[in-house]
Parts: sequence; C-alpha cells; structure tokens
Amino acid sequence: MAQITDLYIYPVKSLKGITLNEAHTGLRGFQYDREWMITDSDYHFISQREVESMATLETAIDVDSLILRSDTNQFSVPLESQKVNKVRATVWDDICDAYDEGDEVSNWLTDELGEYKGSSLRLVRFSADGERPVPEEYLNGVKAQSAFSDQFPYLITSWESLGKLNQGLSDNNSKEVSMNRFRPNIVVKGVDDLEKITSSDLSCGESSYSFGLRKPCKRCKIVTIDQDTGEIMEPKEPLATLVKLNFSDAIKGAFFGQNAILLSDDCAIRVGDELNLSS
Repeated sequence: MAQITDLYIYPVKSLKGITLNEAHTGLRGFQYDREWMITDSDYHFISQREVESMATLETAIDVDSLILRSDTNQFSVPLESQKVNKVRATVWDDICDAYDEGDEVSNWLTDELGEYKGSSLRLVRFSADGERPVPEEYLNGVKAQSAFSDQFPYLITSWESLGKLNQGLSDNNSKEVSMNRFRPNIVVKGVDDLEKITSSDLSCGESSYSFGLRKPCKRCKIVTIDQDTGEIMEPKEPLATLVKLNFSDAIKGAFFGQNAILLSDDCAIRVGDELNLSS
C-alpha cells in the first residue's frame, strides 16, 4: 500500500511552491496551482528554462492575497480584484484566456528578475471560466483540464524513484538531488517503478478519491536547477543519469514521475492518506 508523504502547489508557474498538509482537488488541479504565470509583453509564457532565478522567488497565499517574495522585497496581489484587462496568453501550443494583473506587479517582477529579451515581465491569471482540456488520448472518457501547468493537472512522484536516481548519481560521482527539483504536486512512498505503471489508478478508499496515471513525465532543463539558489552546478545532471536509468519502458528519455488526472469528485486529500494501486 502507498501513502502520501508530501503535497505541494505552485501558484505561479516556475516560482517556488507551497508545502501543504491538505489540498483541495479540482478539474484543473489543486486549488491555486499554476493559476498565475509570468509572461513577456506579448503574453508568451516564461519559465525557469529561460530565467533560472525564477526559482528563488517565494509564493504564499493568505486570506485575500497572492504574495510574491524575494530576499529583500515582497508584493501582494489581491485574490479578488476587478478583472478588466483580459488577454490571450500562450503556454506551449495552447492559447488561454487570462487576465493581466497590472503594471505594479509587472514592474516589481521586472525589477526582481530583469527584462527578458528586452521585454518587461507581466503576471497573468488563468480565467475562472477558461478551458484548457487535457488531450483526449489520455482521458479514457474522463474530463480533465489544466490551468498553466505544462499539460496535466497533477504530477505524482515517489521516494522510491528518487532513491534509485540518487544512487545512480552517487555511482556517477555526481551530487544527489532533492525532490523539489521535480516540482511534484503529490509525493508518495510505497510505489516501485512508478514511471512504468501508466494507465493504473491510485485510490484512497477512506476518502473516496482516485487519480489516473496517464503519462510518464519527461524532464527538461529545470531539473538541473537548484531550486533554492537558482544555480546550475552540473548542467547535464540529473538528466544524463535519468536517461541511463531509463525509468520508463515505453519511451526513451529522461523520465521521472507520472502525470495524472482526477477520476473522482472534488475533495480534500491529506498527507498520510493511504492509497491502493490498481490497473
């Protein structure tokens, strides 16, 4: 039997996440997860792939604000504000309805992170009535959407996979990495070879929720970035070791974790929940 050990949300795509003991599920992921995104002035998304120092900005959610925090400054964005500047924001191949959060936070982000290719930075929020469906090939008749995550609303990782990866890194005389490199929503223990069990379900009988594992997560440059400092100390790792270990039988590449969709009604999930694995 598996067990949830950690829960995370990342309110702003590519900024630091928030550790939770309880998270509320939804069609597009956990509440507030990747609901905001940093873009250039043409509303094309920007991530740590382009600006590594995004990893150093903290996020928090209080009763009425999204809080952005650097080492020396912070900025609060109201959760409830008049949405007047509707824009079309691009994330990968999708164009989404969103709202620009205004010039003040744009100036704050640009001051903290710098311009990107001569463009100031903007902060946009996914429209509450917007739709960004997960591709049908992964749904098996179930409805699922995402906000500004890469494609799927949930990412699940396991301690067993991290242990194998770190052993491989140690064997290669490379530094071990922490779980935050992989920016999961749900971390579990008690599941071997998570990346190989696509199309299986993880279900909690006590709380009557279920997640469908739909696609091994192919990793990119972001996993080479230290999520505490924003630095890249070993540009090829842990990607090279992940390729060598070949966690996923179906596809060659650097894979870690499983992209997932919610198969049940919205609910609360908690650290400590026990999960059953079924095919």
